[in-house]
Amino acid sequence: MSYDVHVGKLISGRRKLEGRGTYLLCTTDQSIQEISTFGPHEGIFVSRSDIENALYDFCKSAISNYIEEGRNKDVYTFSIYTDSYNGSYLVYMNNQASLDHNVADCYANYQESFSRTGDEIYNQTREQIYSSCKFSEGDYPFMFEEMPDCLESYLEIFSCISQETPEYLSNEENYIFEKTIIDSELFLIAIDVIHRLENDLKQLDRTEDFIAYVSAADGVGGDYLTLSQLVRKCVLEDQLYKAMPELKIKDHEFRSAVEALHQLPLVQQIKHWINVIEGGEFGEGSMKSFWRTDYEAYEQLVELGGQAIPYIKEYLNGDLKNESRNILKLVLENLDEQANTR
Repeated sequence: MSYDVHVGKLISGRRKLEGRGTYLLCTTDQSIQEISTFGPHEGIFVSRSDIENALYDFCKSAISNYIEEGRNKDVYTFSIYTDSYNGSYLVYMNNQASLDHNVADCYANYQESFSRTGDEIYNQTREQIYSSCKFSEGDYPFMFEEMPDCLESYLEIFSCISQETPEYLSNEENYIFEKTIIDSELFLIAIDVIHRLENDLKQLDRTEDFIAYVSAADGVGGDYLTLSQLVRKCVLEDQLYKAMPELKIKDHEFRSAVEALHQLPLVQQIKHWINVIEGGEFGEGSMKSFWRTDYEAYEQLVELGGQAIPYIKEYLNGDLKNESRNILKLVLENLDEQANTR
């Protein structure tokens, strides 16, 4: 949960990248050293821009290959699947014909399974299956993972840094990374690449509801981080709702719930959001029920302003889960920062 807040603050712009002015030297003798300046160290310098340019080239190559394969008809999605911990990027595309074929197969299999087992999990309409398959990247037949050599090298070393496994380093030259890259910056890089691809994506024969966006791997936010923040940094709301009408419904439900809470006294609002954080994924009013992360509950507490500080401090004196306690401490830090900048 505190990870949701940490990465959410980064993507929303509420905090800066950690590690500015610091570098990570990855040596040929399998060591990772933190350094503050380049000299007298020698090696290949890897900046944010280097990774961004390599990812951009990878995406352009994927688009060209997709078109060459003869699939360029009614393309409705392009995504950069991002694993900010293990250090990997995948490019996914899909078209309407492929989606329709997948839905037909899935519907037939579900119907057969339902008639055989009677299990209600298989009793789904074609529309329900269509909705669940449309942006299920793992079911697409079009996945591109053959990265340019430089990007593959960068990410292999990144993985060793992120997972603190220098014994797996196999670089034949020293590499020097900007430390900020380790702070989930792979997401920000991918978002910038999506925007850089605006003209390149015009090569695709796109549907009216086409969207291009960044998605998060399971383990670093998954669908909830994707739907609550990443996709919104890439796609205008009107186009997003055209592509994902179910998301529009969830957003309306969330906004209605927030508006209703605003009618309550401050103490009750604070109690609600803390209960949501403490209750977790399956608790009452869970952010997951709105396809959002706990960052949203954090945001709501911050928006209550300095008047909420004494009440939140009272909760810190009570019996809370460590994750909930960490989130409330982050809320207080943010509220103190706001007070000091006035």
